Amino acid sequence: MNRVAQGLVLVLLGTAALASTVFTELYLNYVQAGFRPFLIAAGVVLVVLGLVVVAAELRLVVREEQAAHDHGGGHGDHAHVPRVAWLLLLPAVSVFVIAPPALGAYTAENAASAAPPEKAEGGGNFDELGDPDSAAPVEMKLREFVSRAWTDEERAMSGRTIELTGFAVPNPEGKGWYLARLQMACCAADAIVNRVLITDQPEPAKDSWWTVRGTWEEPEGDLQSVRDHHFSVAEMTEVDDPPDPYE
Repeated sequence: MNRVAQGLVLVLLGTAALASTVFTELYLNYVQAGFRPFLIAAGVVLVVLGLVVVAAELRLVVREEQAAHDHGGGHGDHAHVPRVAWLLLLPAVSVFVIAPPALGAYTAENAASAAPPEKAEGGGNFDELGDPDSAAPVEMKLREFVSRAWTDEERAMSGRTIELTGFAVPNPEGKGWYLARLQMACCAADAIVNRVLITDQPEPAKDSWWTVRGTWEEPEGDLQSVRDHHFSVAEMTEVDDPPDPYE
């Protein structure tokens, strides 16, 4: 592969990084939102380096041909790369055509679920859920719901109408299905699964996104002994995939 092709690969990769961060939010399928400035900077550097490499190689070719012409010879003996080597550009081009989707139900089925966190002194440090007499649902992230279900000894969610949003995951081990959300610390590679088990509603299409309103099925005994957090659904609405699929 000659240096022109190498430069083009750098330009394409840099353009892909910029396209997924500046013009779209595609990068949220792979990393946290805080990485956006670094991805933009990396994209700019790759594009500039690629253009410098291409320009330098083209100038070299022009000088060699000019020298050959001045000496009465034919074209310079600049090495040409086999055409098949240009196929190495395909992986870079494929970034524009086939962008890998965000992790979903397949990952949630096979990845380890979030483990019970250690109990904080006093039963956990959670925000108030608002007026307990209010009929309005409490909108909550799945990770907060799961954390409360494991560690809130005051059981403040008991009897409250909770609103959760996530994607549908089949339950390979038995009855019902999971509403799940993936939580990542850095990138998609370190994602863990937060999920609730729903048994009182028909299983929707795998990977479809839903907002559900209902109540926590409060367990008896030690909260941290619970494997699956059960959620009783009163109402569920299908929603579009969110721009940021992770929590």
